[in-house]
Amino acid sequence: AGPVSEAQAAMVARTLGRMRGAALKLGQMLSIQDETVMPKAMGDALARLRQGADFMPAGQLEGVMAAELGDTWRGRFVRFGDAPVAAASIGQVHRAEVEGSGEVAVKVQYPGVAKSIDSDVASL
Repeated sequence: AGPVSEAQAAMVARTLGRMRGAALKLGQMLSIQDETVMPKAMGDALARLRQGADFMPAGQLEGVMAAELGDTWRGRFVRFGDAPVAAASIGQVHRAEVEGSGEVAVKVQYPGVAKSIDSDVASL
């Protein structure tokens, strides 16, 4: 196998970013290795994974929140920020405001990530 191209490395990083869970975490861990462990192009591409994961699409967010808090979940908040302020390997964070509590961070777990991690751990 020849050297890894920037395009190939970027494709691997994008794929791991979409996979989330343990796959994304593996990519983040690999990103801190030096050029003696992996090609520079791959390390550079994987470094972007440390900046955060892909955000959940709006429809998926609505479905997760409704499944966890009911169809009227928005009524539990004075304000809920639809745009996430951060995303990581297992979920994302939204700003919201709760009556009597003020501003809060709402951590939303990606659907299926718990099952995926359980499966990944069981495979070890």
